[in-house]
Amino acid sequence: MAAPSLVLNRTEAAEYVVGDDLGWTIPPDGAATYASWASKHTLVVGDILVFKFEAGEQDLAFVTKEDLGSCDTADPLHVFEKPTTIKFLGADTFYVTSTLAGHCSKGQKMTFDISPSSTFFNQSKSKC
Repeated sequence: MAAPSLVLNRTEAAEYVVGDDLGWTIPPDGAATYASWASKHTLVVGDILVFKFEAGEQDLAFVTKEDLGSCDTADPLHVFEKPTTIKFLGADTFYVTSTLAGHCSKGQKMTFDISPSSTFFNQSKSKC
């Protein structure tokens, strides 16, 4: 007999500091650092991402998928020049980097998804 599915609902927005203690900077281990961070967090509409960095030494740019792939920051969608907190109101895939010379190619870039639902399903089989 299979056990019923476990349904978890997150009712409040979660707040995450991007990069945890590292913050938003050129990562010591390259792009894998932020890819790993993003893979460990399930982000949903209403969640808040905190980008901590030193103004003047870093910035945050939202770019297209193509521009992130080529590290082309000549025409970003939006740039934050100071540390920022962003609440996501819609589901989508986002691409972020820094516009400062060499930062993207050194791994200061990330792709992350904001999911539309706060319901997660975990099905497991067990015998009663």
